[in-house]
Amino acid sequence: MLSEESTSTINREQIKQLYKNGIYYRELITGKSPELIVENLDLTLDKKTLFMDLDFSVSHGDKVTIVGENGSGKTTFLSLLAGVDDYPYSGSIEIEGRIGFLPQHFEEVDGNLQAIEVLLRSLYDDEINEFLKLPLKPFSQEWLQELNSLGGHEIFKQFSHIGLDKEVLNRAFKSLSGGEKTKTLLCALSILDPDFILLDEPTNHLDNKGIAWLESFLKRFGGAVVMVSHDRALINGVSNFISELSPYTKKFTHFRGGYKHYLEEENKRRQRSIEDRRFQDKELKKLKSKAVQAQSKVKSRIVRSGSDRDKLSYNNKEQRAQKGIMGLVNQITDKVDHLNDNLVEVIPDRSQVSFDFDGLSALSSLLGITVTDISKSYEKKIFSNVSFTLTKGERLIIQGPNGSGKTTLNRILMGHTQPDSGLVTISGNAVVGFLDQEQENLPLDKSPVELLEEDPKIKASRQTAIRNLRDFGIYKWHDLKSPLKHLSVGCRRKSQLCQIIMRKCSILILDEPTNHIDFPSLEAIEEALLKFPGIIIATTHDRYFTEKVGTRVIDFSNYTTE
Repeated sequence: MLSEESTSTINREQIKQLYKNGIYYRELITGKSPELIVENLDLTLDKKTLFMDLDFSVSHGDKVTIVGENGSGKTTFLSLLAGVDDYPYSGSIEIEGRIGFLPQHFEEVDGNLQAIEVLLRSLYDDEINEFLKLPLKPFSQEWLQELNSLGGHEIFKQFSHIGLDKEVLNRAFKSLSGGEKTKTLLCALSILDPDFILLDEPTNHLDNKGIAWLESFLKRFGGAVVMVSHDRALINGVSNFISELSPYTKKFTHFRGGYKHYLEEENKRRQRSIEDRRFQDKELKKLKSKAVQAQSKVKSRIVRSGSDRDKLSYNNKEQRAQKGIMGLVNQITDKVDHLNDNLVEVIPDRSQVSFDFDGLSALSSLLGITVTDISKSYEKKIFSNVSFTLTKGERLIIQGPNGSGKTTLNRILMGHTQPDSGLVTISGNAVVGFLDQEQENLPLDKSPVELLEEDPKIKASRQTAIRNLRDFGIYKWHDLKSPLKHLSVGCRRKSQLCQIIMRKCSILILDEPTNHIDFPSLEAIEEALLKFPGIIIATTHDRYFTEKVGTRVIDFSNYTTE
């Protein structure tokens, strides 16, 4: 059990093991049944309150997806549960059992290690760690025999199912694609078999085979799963609870079922809160009116002329009447106070993302992009003879296995990488915008507002920059003025997309455009892209996005060579 109060740090003496090697793993075992309970959690970082009196619990077999607007604290919450960071929070986090956490990024992994060694180190097994010290060449016959004696058959079976092979696992970890890195560590996590699996956007870089394996694995997993994910198909296939983290209340609201049911119930709940509050406001108005009327009847004591006996009788009667009226006033006041103390909090509408393409309405009818027999090799042939032609209004979806060269193709289309052979022709005075999934060209020291103000292709005024960023769902002053490096990845993606649209780009090349984007914004962005008058080339494995946005789909595996 782990519990923290105020600004105290984690009590390391209670933690049996705490590791980080791609997967964060720790054991907190005292002989009780596995449980995870969070109570009265408060946390403020950089003057921004993320959690306030927050409660959360997970039982054996629960499959919970955490959703919420970008920057609401979803990743921070998983980091707290995993013990990754010692945040100064108050409240309690009580954990009993073994936790395995797969974060979004793997910067702490030694990229020079072979992928198979990263996988094996992530199993946190003493015998395997000793095995790794042996002077044996990976995948040699002696190496395989020794590993098989330690249960290597299960490892090989798992990485075959997830779509890994010897060639990938023999390479340096840093040379792998994002999807291959994720698969390597998911394979280790599945063998590790903790009581609680924590996942932060696990499908961001996975191909279709990897996503299908992950969905099947999570369905079969007997412990508890807590994941942050934008993948609506995965949520529908796996989750039995959705917990929404509100940026307004700083608390969770829990919903049973999948994504569609969550949207329906969340809307019903908002409407109920509006109706209940309207009724309460009406009752308050009535009570306050009654109180005013009652108080107007309270008169100052009147002494009538006449005999002393008559005056005494009248004054006693008047005092009794006024006492009754004051009692009524006090009773009404108590009801008003009770209502004011128990007003239903109206759930605000989701922050709206809205942008248009009015400046692109007069695009040239000659707008087009033609790719003719593009081929690319590095140490081996990645793809060959890729050809397609797109004209104004078309939206191409590119799919394919991890490592098949989809991101390389995007870089070739942008002119950042030269093909070995073939030709890319862009016509119609096109302006090309690139949303890269790794955000390599994003100046992280600048704020979103500065990004637009200082872009020579935009030169937006401060007012215009703020207005456009708000349209893209970045509406809090903290997020508008803070350096991008301090913002959530979702906020960075929105800033990047806003920048591309403000550059009046007529061709959009989008590498995994749905990654890290919260649901409300994602739905709005999809609707907007349906109205984009130019050309869209999107690399994605998001099944919802593909079905909704794409007019054409190509499978990149058809262009790869063995």
